[in-house]
Amino acid sequence: MYNKNFYYKDSSLIGIIAPRGTGKTLLLSAIAHEELIDAVNGGYKDFRIFHNGFLNPEAEIWKIPGEKESRLVEYSLEDIINTVETGESPLENGLVLLDEVASVQDNRLGGLAYGSVLFSHWIIMIRKIGLTIVWAGQNEELDRRIKLQTDLVGYATVSRKKKGKEVGVSWVYQNNVYSFEGNKRNFMYYGLQKFWDSYDTTKIIRTESLSKEDVKLLKTEQVEEKIYDDIYMHLKNKPEKKLSLMEIKKLSALPWELKEIEKFVKLIGKQTRNKGIYNFSPMFS
Repeated sequence: MYNKNFYYKDSSLIGIIAPRGTGKTLLLSAIAHEELIDAVNGGYKDFRIFHNGFLNPEAEIWKIPGEKESRLVEYSLEDIINTVETGESPLENGLVLLDEVASVQDNRLGGLAYGSVLFSHWIIMIRKIGLTIVWAGQNEELDRRIKLQTDLVGYATVSRKKKGKEVGVSWVYQNNVYSFEGNKRNFMYYGLQKFWDSYDTTKIIRTESLSKEDVKLLKTEQVEEKIYDDIYMHLKNKPEKKLSLMEIKKLSALPWELKEIEKFVKLIGKQTRNKGIYNFSPMFS
């Protein structure tokens, strides 16, 4: 699925930029899985996929025959801070993934500027170790410093009908590292539906109930992905792929108004003749 001469595996910094709902996390998961299978087939027993909490280690696609221990290793914001402060990192021999890159730049770090500088220093240290980092984010939330450090930037797009199944990416080389600056290569990534269960960007908000203030603090993309995942997991083993808006509201346990839920549901399902009931068969075809 991926061109082996696309980029060098060691010390690369790769970014994926796209609007919410395009499939950035899906693409991250697919790339990580490809790298993992390559490592396993190559006999690299110590190879790991390091991620900031969005991958689902229970998904069958991450399980390696004959191995009991997962190859997925979660790291936290505290790990990034400790690495910068001590000069030592627990990450080695693997691929580093960072979904929602802006999470490293938020106010909890004591200000946007500090978060950006922190991440820049961490990138330098991780690359010196010899690891490749792949990050994903939205263009408007990226710090210029981080973008300039990136060797290869992918601008992802998706058609409404193919959402969750395929993603087109225009990769642009930067910094004259692997190709001349500005060189573009276009790729299509197909069959991504097999990675639907491989990640869970909303596990930190999967609670029995959330207040309206909590929901306001969540990114719309996170909430929409939670709704999408909840619908998929609820219907995947059922012969009839239909749900009402009220059922979806109850299923996701989110205090969104029905109009807000319906606005997103219209993008992933087809309204039936019965008002407020949607058919989600296209999600499984």
